[in-house]
Amino acid sequence: MRIMAVMCLCCVCSMDSDVEHDPETDALDIGKETGVTIELTKLEMTDSFLDVVYKISNSSDHDIWVCSEISSVPFEVFLACDMQTLLIRKRLDIPSDVVWRTPPAAGTYICLSPGGEQIESLRTSLPVTPRFFYAAADTRVEKTVGRVAVEVGFYDHDLPALIRSIFEVADKFDLDARYLHPDIQKLYFRGLSVRRALVEFDLLNIDPYGEGRVRIDYSYQALTGEKVLRMEITGVAIPYAGRIEKRVAPNFPLIVE
Repeated sequence: MRIMAVMCLCCVCSMDSDVEHDPETDALDIGKETGVTIELTKLEMTDSFLDVVYKISNSSDHDIWVCSEISSVPFEVFLACDMQTLLIRKRLDIPSDVVWRTPPAAGTYICLSPGGEQIESLRTSLPVTPRFFYAAADTRVEKTVGRVAVEVGFYDHDLPALIRSIFEVADKFDLDARYLHPDIQKLYFRGLSVRRALVEFDLLNIDPYGEGRVRIDYSYQALTGEKVLRMEITGVAIPYAGRIEKRVAPNFPLIVE
């Protein structure tokens, strides 16, 4: 095991894909409101792998729903387009221009009760080779990276109830989203896009409260409200060989809360 001096900075933020955030500001302004935190509990780096273990704590007075895996793979890992940050990401409210032959498997969100903690481990081989799923790939590079960022998405409210309330409203419209102009649909009938993207929600989630988990198909950002826990680790030297992230425009107009 290599001995490393690292600095870890954690924050909670409502994140838009094309907006840069000041982690200290986000931690001060939003972290206190949510009562949800992420903490590094272990960092191990050998000649063959990097292992990051983190703990998410819910000190709020209500359940939250934390992303556990994004699809058939638990997380994405790649060099961000800033060329300085190795990004390990588990969240679904992200833009994508990927077209799949068959729809990807649903992502999973785990219910975390007030006072609860969730510990998870993220392991990747070294040198790091990218694992793109929703992100798009750009040029190939080989370099040593000095910063790791971990992003985990969560919903700070009753996620099953939120989705079903959107369905209830969408079902009242006698409209087929397939026949609406895309711009009209995105601006005025976003709920129809959610209904169409999550059409198998009830089949995938027979008893979400009893099972303590919700499975959600990727919605191309139609479903909103996901917040992001972000943890940055500096003072590392991680070898990377592969393509970097390509910036992709948001799939829907940004919503300013």
